Amino acid sequence: MGYLEKTFDERKDIFKQQFKVVDDALAKGNIQQLALGLDSINKLATSSPFKDLASIENVGNALDNPNTVWEF
Repeated sequence: MGYLEKTFDERKDIFKQQFKVVDDALAKGNIQQLALGLDSINKLATSSPFKDLASIENVGNALDNPNTVWEF
């Protein structure tokens, strides 16, 4: 669970930063900055925080390894 909490906390912080960029672009009327900010938000929103868990083989190997340390 620690991994997921850290991942979602990082995503939250990145979203906050990106929305500040968008707000600044709107305040300044900077269309290029606005487009870049919205594109960054869109890319982050479509990325999965579970991508590192996507490989069943890696998860299976970790489960088979008695030395794997699981943090919860």
